Amino acid sequence: MACVEPHQLCDGEDNCGDGSDEDTPTCRRHTATDFETGLGPWNHSEGWARNHSAGPRPPAWPRRDHSRNSAQGSFLVSVAEPSAPAVLSSPEFQASGPHNCSLIFYHFLHGSEGGCLQLFLQIQSPGSPQGPVLLRRRHGELGAAWVRDRVDIQSEHPFRILLTGHTGPGGVVSLDDLILSDHCQPVPEVSGSPLGLWAAAPWRQPSSLRPRDFCEPGHLSCGDLCVPPEQLCDFQQQCEGGEDEQDCGTTDFEPLTAGGWEDASVGRLQWGRLLAQESRGPGAGARRTAAGHFLSLQRAWGQRAAEARVLTPPLGPSGPRCELHMAYYFQSNPQGFLALVVVEDSNRELVWQAPGSSQGWRTDRVLLGARRRPFRLEFVGLVDLDGPGQQGAGVDDVTLKDCSPVTATEKDSEVSCNFERDTCGWYTGHLTDAHWRRIQSHGPGYDHTTGRGYFLLLDPTDPPARGPGAHLLTQPQVPTAPQECLSFWYHLHGPQIGTLRLVLRREGEADTLLWSRTGTHGNHWHEAWATLHHQPGSGTKYQLLFEGSRDGYHGTMGLDDVALRPGPCWAPRRCSFEDSACGFSSGGQGLWTRQPNATGHAAWGPRADHTTGTAQGHYMVVDTSPQALPPGRVASLTSEEHQPLARPACLTFWYHLSLRNPGTLQVHVGEAERQQVLSISAHGGSAWRLGSVDVQAERAWRVVFEAVAAGVEHSYIALDDLLLQDGPCPRPASCDFEAGLCGWSHLAWPGLGGYSWDWSSGAAPSRYPQPLVDHTLGTETGHFALFETHMLGPGGQAAWLHSQPLPATEASCLRFWYHMGFPEHFHKGQLRVLLNSARGQLAVWSVGGRLRHQWLLGQVEVASAEEFQIVFEATLSGQPAVGPIALDDVEYLDGRHCQLPAPGRGNTVVATSVPAAVGGALVVLVLLVLLGLAGRRWLRRGGCPSRGETAAVAPGFDNIVFNADGVTLPASLTDSQ
Repeated sequence: MACVEPHQLCDGEDNCGDGSDEDTPTCRRHTATDFETGLGPWNHSEGWARNHSAGPRPPAWPRRDHSRNSAQGSFLVSVAEPSAPAVLSSPEFQASGPHNCSLIFYHFLHGSEGGCLQLFLQIQSPGSPQGPVLLRRRHGELGAAWVRDRVDIQSEHPFRILLTGHTGPGGVVSLDDLILSDHCQPVPEVSGSPLGLWAAAPWRQPSSLRPRDFCEPGHLSCGDLCVPPEQLCDFQQQCEGGEDEQDCGTTDFEPLTAGGWEDASVGRLQWGRLLAQESRGPGAGARRTAAGHFLSLQRAWGQRAAEARVLTPPLGPSGPRCELHMAYYFQSNPQGFLALVVVEDSNRELVWQAPGSSQGWRTDRVLLGARRRPFRLEFVGLVDLDGPGQQGAGVDDVTLKDCSPVTATEKDSEVSCNFERDTCGWYTGHLTDAHWRRIQSHGPGYDHTTGRGYFLLLDPTDPPARGPGAHLLTQPQVPTAPQECLSFWYHLHGPQIGTLRLVLRREGEADTLLWSRTGTHGNHWHEAWATLHHQPGSGTKYQLLFEGSRDGYHGTMGLDDVALRPGPCWAPRRCSFEDSACGFSSGGQGLWTRQPNATGHAAWGPRADHTTGTAQGHYMVVDTSPQALPPGRVASLTSEEHQPLARPACLTFWYHLSLRNPGTLQVHVGEAERQQVLSISAHGGSAWRLGSVDVQAERAWRVVFEAVAAGVEHSYIALDDLLLQDGPCPRPASCDFEAGLCGWSHLAWPGLGGYSWDWSSGAAPSRYPQPLVDHTLGTETGHFALFETHMLGPGGQAAWLHSQPLPATEASCLRFWYHMGFPEHFHKGQLRVLLNSARGQLAVWSVGGRLRHQWLLGQVEVASAEEFQIVFEATLSGQPAVGPIALDDVEYLDGRHCQLPAPGRGNTVVATSVPAAVGGALVVLVLLVLLGLAGRRWLRRGGCPSRGETAAVAPGFDNIVFNADGVTLPASLTDSQ
């Protein structure tokens, strides 16, 4: 047994399953026309025809009628053109008085956006004939199904109902099952002929449909102009009064036309104009106007999809700054939604969604950007109007702003911008849902210009982005010189920030990558620049594009102080060779080559670059085999001019030498005359190695890398990751972090979760907890390396900070200062020191986190029989906990034993000094057995060794982990025997 609501009775749908809801005494008083035997009481002009679905039919044709759900069932089809729509006319009805004359009808619009069905009311008012009044309009593609609708009419005068329809190319407009309620009473025939009664008010097409005598069908006549359909709603006014741009989406919903927004719902909800006083949502006082209409989500009579849709007419083309401004309210349970979609052909792009249920009216704006014609805007909404509370949704005061594609302003040519006033000639792209936003300095975000002004920020969490990145573009620019220099300041901060790229774009050409940076570069602004090369005299316009691509949701990107000037830039201070050769030239020899090893079949060169650690990364390489470079011959790689240095600086670079002797790599630095400052001729290996030279230059200068061949087959020399930083070069694996990471690499390792250590200072605002001062200077302006562990999940994820490869050593000391901020009862964070070598990985030092707000000294003595790297690992010993781990003043004292430190600033807890070494497997086994016996004896005695006690440790790796609280033995040594 089914419960049927009153409005489902006599509606042409078998809701009970046995037809009983359509066979009641009330239904017998209704007048139903199913077109099986004719038109019933309805009259029609040319253009409507009875038909069925049996036999060959066009693709858009209904497969069955609605009455019988059969291909043999009949329905009405319009074959009329827009210039002369078909008209179906009801009998003349008596005045309905206080009762509703209801018409239920089923329609089918499919196959074309040009199809249209309209329902008019024509009233016979004595002495004042009136034209038809539009009550319902369905337009475009509604899907391959019959859709139910209902119209209720109250009239004090006799009236007729008129249904008009015309098809679009390849489409069909059909009607079936017209059901008139018992209050639709025809005028008795004794009152006279219907034609005589209606002679004073014959059928007239609404003015919007009537073609002008001198204009073609579908064209708009304004004055002496005939505006073709493709120029309507194109954001470029043709008519003096702007008639061609009316009803194109911009509206306050006071006119009956609703700004051209047209409901396309086919379910139990629809969009319609509603008076604010009649709304069950926020009161009129919550809106900016005291009264008036807005677009509201209302009940409807459809039986298909639940959500309601309302669309604009075809729009465009639009310009890159096109935005939609609106007011809206949305109150719903979690299943409801309110969204804005851009419809282009068969593509639907979600561009906005209400962030959540609100208690009143809100305002928002949505970037639409440059789009081709035609596109349509569509509001989609779903709420439970019968649910608890005052659920509902509404839209008002819709404005399409700055949408003209041809309007140019002086601001469009403003590439140089500090973003204090606005975004100048830069605009955000609409192809992704993440957007660059101009924001004012506050909290963790601060600008470069003043520290308190405005800058552009890309934050993938505001709102949460589904797409991979965001675009920031200029309008097309005219070159002012054959070469132009673009400089800017960028901010890449966070453990999962991704990549920032600068691209040059020309019409009809492939994009040119000018510059890129990947991963965190510290909580600090950095300057960068790139030279734009133009074809002399061509005048071809170009666009600049900043593209931010995220790796996750932990981190932000910032841009500020962009400047464009004629002439080339200085040589860059940083070069990874990922986007270009950074201006390096080989003097016409072409011996140095920029390449990746993505295919794995490169004739020479490392398998992976240093920047990304992958085969897709780029580096510079020279083939030093005899057939490419004879013995003793030199292959030079020369930089562009660097700007004069105000203070001494350090130039670092990473080099890779083949296993077979490639010869010698020489580095020359100079102004007018070059001076050799470094020569490297060691045999190579599988690792990239760090080289560094101190530079002082009061005038413009260049750096030259020379490869001197040794004449060995299958040999090469490669270069990657050049960096020029202020200050003298530090000792290997040592760093105070004031100018950067000093060769310590924070490359994210995918197997560890893809997280990176960062670089910051206490003075830099940050969304992550961090020390208030550094250890080197003891001030908030000092810098340190930092990692925030709260984003690490369980499962062994970690972040590594690893040194350059270090030569074998019998005994060396690693000293460092660390800062950890975890609540005492958690003890979740952990800092470990690892040694990595060809033999494997070994943890030689470890400490758990605790909340002490001070810098503590850690030191560990290491020894290795082969080349190795030191790794600082930030990890968790349990579930995630909020807390920072920081490092400062790392010293690697080659060939020196660790000494007990003298008391000093912050030295309240000192990690135990521990010898550790790398050696043979046999010695390891002996050591473990000895330590096991000693440990067992120590456990039985229950004592602790004094700090002065030391043990003789033979060379070799062990798996003992030392921390600040004592000695942790391996589980195998503490198990009961």
